[in-house]
Amino acid sequence: MKKLLRKLFLGSVYVALSAQVFSAVDEVNLEIRRNDSSTEIKKVKLQKVEDNTYRLDFPVHEQKYWWRIIHIDVKHTEANAQKGDDGYWILSDGRLGYFTREKAPSLVERRQIMPIYGFKKGDSAFVGIVKGLKYEFSMNVDVKDGKYSMYPRFLIGDIHTKPYENLIIDFTFFKGANANYSSMARKYRKYQLDRGEVMPLKERVKGNPRLKYMVGSMFIKLAPAWYMRDSDMKSNRGPHWDPVDDPPVNKIKSFDELKEDFKQIKALGVNQLDICLTNWNLRSNGRNPTCSMAEPELGGNAKLKELNALAKDLGFQVAPHILHTEFYTISDEFDANDIAVDHKGKYKGYSGMGGKGFNPCFKQVYKKYILPHYDRMDKLGFTLMHIDVTSAIVPYDCHHIEHFSTRQETAEYMNKVGMLSDAFFGAWSSEGPCDHVANTLDFVLYVSAYPKYLGKHHELMDTMVPFWQLAYHGIILSNPFFFKTNSYNCYWTKSKEEIAEARLKLVEFGGRPMFYGGVLSKNVDYKILKEAYDEYEKRKHLQYEFMDFHGELAKNVYVTRFSDGSEIVTNYTDKPFSYKDKTIAPMDYQLLNSKK
Repeated sequence: MKKLLRKLFLGSVYVALSAQVFSAVDEVNLEIRRNDSSTEIKKVKLQKVEDNTYRLDFPVHEQKYWWRIIHIDVKHTEANAQKGDDGYWILSDGRLGYFTREKAPSLVERRQIMPIYGFKKGDSAFVGIVKGLKYEFSMNVDVKDGKYSMYPRFLIGDIHTKPYENLIIDFTFFKGANANYSSMARKYRKYQLDRGEVMPLKERVKGNPRLKYMVGSMFIKLAPAWYMRDSDMKSNRGPHWDPVDDPPVNKIKSFDELKEDFKQIKALGVNQLDICLTNWNLRSNGRNPTCSMAEPELGGNAKLKELNALAKDLGFQVAPHILHTEFYTISDEFDANDIAVDHKGKYKGYSGMGGKGFNPCFKQVYKKYILPHYDRMDKLGFTLMHIDVTSAIVPYDCHHIEHFSTRQETAEYMNKVGMLSDAFFGAWSSEGPCDHVANTLDFVLYVSAYPKYLGKHHELMDTMVPFWQLAYHGIILSNPFFFKTNSYNCYWTKSKEEIAEARLKLVEFGGRPMFYGGVLSKNVDYKILKEAYDEYEKRKHLQYEFMDFHGELAKNVYVTRFSDGSEIVTNYTDKPFSYKDKTIAPMDYQLLNSKK
């Protein structure tokens, strides 16, 4: 009996000591999974690098049999919670979930738009900033029997070569009133600014009139032709097309017809507008890498030059919609040697508008294709640049023996393309917010495509918050949602009442108005464009300010605070809301303390 009591006592002491050790903020557990189905657990002490910040610096390549590692889970005990705990987890794309579930399918997100994640429990919170192997992990949120766990999983086996740098994460902790997602995002913003990775818009517009114009303008995406994918055309031409297989272009409006649209918009009193032409080039991007020749059936190069000249006379800027992530065998410029291959030598790609769209290695894109095509598009009269896909994806790798590229190197070459885009056109936009190109990117077409894809709804999430915007507003222009803000691609065909929620969400998240796809109808009413323009005029100065705080004042009433002291209160309810002696009408917003 004494022996049993002694065992129970020592066991309880061990459990207590273990709990004490495991609750330390300066330790993590690494769960290393190998291809022989074994799992090694390493308890690693973190290095204190500044007040409230501790660093994991783990040399994966120095581990015994590192080539057998499939993945490494980095688990911090501060990223655990129980159902009913006060707090939340948050992903870099703004998806946030409270601790309310007993069980649910795991959330696994491979696409990180920023290499950060956050966790809050009670009056404590932390942000993890991944600084080494930042393109090599997924974020996981698990809940079982009411127990929550959040952790990054580093997919070491998917690198398919020796890890090119150490696994590094900085954990910064917050207490009390600072324990929130706004503090987490501000910490990441400070990191990006301090190391010179990004600069404030206030600085970047100096000596750059096109970027300055962009800040004060709205964005409209016009498509003179429809897409040429088999799925859109209800055809089946196979992966490798011949020119004879191509039907006529499904024209929406010729370049001559678009001139009347430009004039109509200007006549409404819209004086600043960035126009992006989609599907203006050969077979709607279906001849990539050839991306600098206007579609003859729309009027060809000569009529496009006239259109761009008119835009300039009207005071508008025009960007060509191009993309570098799909090359087609039908193109005269196709070179199989430029295509990215996986670790088994298989070409990467997907179905697109010219057959199978092969993913090129970005080393080859930068070295061979940018300068000649940018020179041609400059001569066509374009004054901005828009590159699709690049900022919407995690950079892919290439295992071609002649131009091997890690994801890190691909990111660097994507940024080099961005530098040339700025050099030729002054500013450039891209599809998504993935910040491997934050160093050069000027406008994000949409930060999230919630709830459909690229940040889609998950059973564990409860809401979306402007996490990315808290880090990048005042640095990169953005539009918050593809679906909400654009009202499913028909923004100006709907009444103000129909887009009421989208209008508020745009303002709450500090967005720049963006209109998309309206020319799918031959006759477009642009009057709502003018309404949005007049509304944006009153708050566009805030694009130069950092977003410092976002939070809920009451159920469905939010406040967004900016670095100049301005506040925007958005009221999604059906009743007036009082705030600081102001009354915010139902389904409306107010800008307060503005210095303009």
